[in-house]
Amino acid sequence: MMRHNWFPNPMLGDPKPTRSLDCSVNQWGSPDSPGIILRHSSDLIGGYAEWVVSGLPAGVRCAFVASCGAAEATDTFRGPLMEVQDSHSAILGHSESWADNKRIRIVFTVPSDGVVRLIFRGRIGKDTAFYQIICTEAGSDESFFTGSTMPLNIN
Repeated sequence: MMRHNWFPNPMLGDPKPTRSLDCSVNQWGSPDSPGIILRHSSDLIGGYAEWVVSGLPAGVRCAFVASCGAAEATDTFRGPLMEVQDSHSAILGHSESWADNKRIRIVFTVPSDGVVRLIFRGRIGKDTAFYQIICTEAGSDESFFTGSTMPLNIN
C-alpha cells in the first residue's frame, strides 16, 4: 500500500500555515525528523496554527499524526495540542490538552467536500515543536503503533 501524506512537508519550503495567531511558524527538526515550531509572540496565550487541506477523498477514515516536543508539568497549552475541523469549523477530532514528547494520533472521517483544517496549539508563553507530521489514510499508519514494521535507515 502506498501512503499519501496530505500535510505539506515542512522541509520542502517555508511551512506557512493558512492562518496563525500569537506565533510565527518555522521549520524545525532534522532531515530524519522534520517538523515545525510555533514561536510564541505572547506570554499570555499559546500559539495557534492551522492548515486548510483540500482534495482529501470524501468518506475515507484518515489519521492526523505528529510527535509533540517537550513540555513541563506546569505548562499550559492554548487548548488541545492538535485538532481536526471541517470547513465549517465542526470538530472532527482532537487530542489531549497537555502532552510531553508524545506521538499524537487523531482519527477522523473526511467530510463530503474533502476539506479539513489541521490545527496545532502551543504552550502559553513558550515555543512548541511538532515533528514527523502526517495526514494519511487510517490504516496505512497503524503499523507504527503495532510494531509490525521498522523504519528504514537510508545512509
